[in-house]
Amino acid sequence: MLTGMMFRAEAQTTLVDALRLLQQKNYIEAMDVCNALLAESTNDASALGVRSQAHTAMGNFDLATQDADKALSIDNSSYRALIAKADVLFHGQRDFKQALQQYDAAIKANAQLTEAHAGKARTLMAMQNNRDAMRTIEDAIKTSFRNDAELLFIRGLLNFQRGNHRQAVDDYDLSLSANASWNPFQVFLNRGLANDAQSKPDIAIQDFSKAIIADPNNAGGYLARGNVLYALSRFSDAVEDYLRAEVLNPDNNVITYNIGMSYQRNNDRAAACRYFQKSCTQGNANACRSVVLNCTDRRTN
Repeated sequence: MLTGMMFRAEAQTTLVDALRLLQQKNYIEAMDVCNALLAESTNDASALGVRSQAHTAMGNFDLATQDADKALSIDNSSYRALIAKADVLFHGQRDFKQALQQYDAAIKANAQLTEAHAGKARTLMAMQNNRDAMRTIEDAIKTSFRNDAELLFIRGLLNFQRGNHRQAVDDYDLSLSANASWNPFQVFLNRGLANDAQSKPDIAIQDFSKAIIADPNNAGGYLARGNVLYALSRFSDAVEDYLRAEVLNPDNNVITYNIGMSYQRNNDRAAACRYFQKSCTQGNANACRSVVLNCTDRRTN
């Protein structure tokens, strides 16, 4: 068993490893590192905090809450414990008011914790307080984090919501320049949406294609590209993307409705009605209307 200064040095290295794995979305591996660290020191608030974040990312909110609460009971000023509690409040309980307080406490404990600034901004956005969210991001970028990919990305989201689509594209470009490996799917997806909003469909399609390459198992990339192809009247191509999206997310009634619309525009009534009926059973009211209008034999005897 490690003791004294030797353990503290080893613990710091291990915690850095766990944080790196967490950022890379290797949640089980991050948890394993934290478990090894906690086997040496059961009262390590930081290790409990990181393990809590891994649980949150995996949707294990009860376990995340247990770890975060235990970490805070050990050290209520641990910024790792505070950020973990904020994360589970935000993602697991959707308690934005309490999450905001925890993010503020984490920033107070360690102003260099970029994820606390990002979490605070996202919480303010969830509370529909985009003005303060932008102020939070701008202050963080100006003071300490000029080249932080996540903060630049969030500023892009805020600019997009304001209708500043050109500025949003610039922010997404800066995010990619700062760290191209930080969540490229989301960056390319949202840059595509911003380019599409500027009536640049060809560039948007390129961005959505890059998003798909970054995460081929995420239906969002295919759905977004399919929407642009549909708007360009490329209905056969749109169907291909929508069908890929359906495989990945078969219960999404928007996807199945869009497949029906694409088949309809491609003059394939049988296929269109099949998907309108499926989407209707999934709860899509527009699809139900399409069934009545297009798929019911209204001939009279």
